[in-house]
Amino acid sequence: MTGIPITLSIIYSQVAKKIGLDLKIVGFPGHVVVKYGKEMILDPFFRGRLLTIEDLEEILYRNFGENVEFIPEYLNEATTDQVLIRLLRNLKNAYTQSYAYDKAIRCTNMILGIQPESAEEIRDKGILEERLLHYDDALPLLNKYLELEPDAEDVDFILELIKSVREKSSQS
Repeated sequence: MTGIPITLSIIYSQVAKKIGLDLKIVGFPGHVVVKYGKEMILDPFFRGRLLTIEDLEEILYRNFGENVEFIPEYLNEATTDQVLIRLLRNLKNAYTQSYAYDKAIRCTNMILGIQPESAEEIRDKGILEERLLHYDDALPLLNKYLELEPDAEDVDFILELIKSVREKSSQS
């Protein structure tokens, strides 16, 4: 079976449900997996391979570096909203990478329907609106992001973008 881990995990959990097994989706950082009971972690991306804690630590280190510490909470069951948001973010990223900004905004709007105060999504929508030349829509979103996250790591970038949006808006 091929696909991305999150969609494969959804398929695994739904097929398992049909045969009476209770597989839970786990939103492990960087790689969605499923679990059966408390101890059995399976990786649908690798044909349902049983994962050990060492395997999970390796996935974590590979995706985020060795400074990230494994914590048991990473194996908590993902809620439906968490799965949906992760799926929508994957789609949004794919659309953004292929310059389909209008489709990326649709994904962002769906995420904001679930998490209306998500600073990250408000910022992303502002950036996407700017890329679509919707300056009047971009400006309040970027400003709201700065209100929500005044100490964010990307403050300088956002301030420069706001300056650029204001200049472009006054020219149109």
